[in-house]
Order: sequence, then structure tokens, then C-alpha cells
Amino acid sequence: MIDNEQKQKIISEINKRIHPQLTCPMCQNENFVLADGYIHNSLQSDLLAISIGGAGIPTVAIICAKCGFISQHAVGALGLLPKTKND
Repeated sequence: MIDNEQKQKIISEINKRIHPQLTCPMCQNENFVLADGYIHNSLQSDLLAISIGGAGIPTVAIICAKCGFISQHAVGALGLLPKTKND
């Protein structure tokens, strides 16, 4: 899953961008955990013809420790995508 060094980078970047007194929009809890893996949201060009693979948005998720509400955050927007030779 996600190693500790990468987890700390993710947590640091999320903390830079969210309100310091973040509360869950469902239950108002203030405790969250980071999912121990990445989520890949597939982009589909046709709603009725689902395809596997192709373009997508990689995200990380923080989960409310009380009610389980999941908030996804795009890895690219957090500046955490690996650099490519075109960057």
C-alpha cells in the first residue's frame, strides 16, 4: 500500500489546502484517516458503454473516522504525480 514517506507527503499537501478546522460535512466529526491506497476514477466518453482502462483521475481519499464519509482529492492537484519527461 502507500509507504509512510508518501503518506506524510499526502497529509502535508492536504493540510496545506484544507481549512484547519475541517469537519465532516455529514456528522461534523473532526477525525479523519487516510485510505491506504490510491483510487483511480475512470473517465468515460459514453455513459451507456462503460469501458475498462484508459484515462482516469488518480485520487487519494480521506475518510471520516466516525461515519465513514469519503472525500477524494486529485493527486495531480496536490502536486504529487510523478514527473514525466514532458514536465
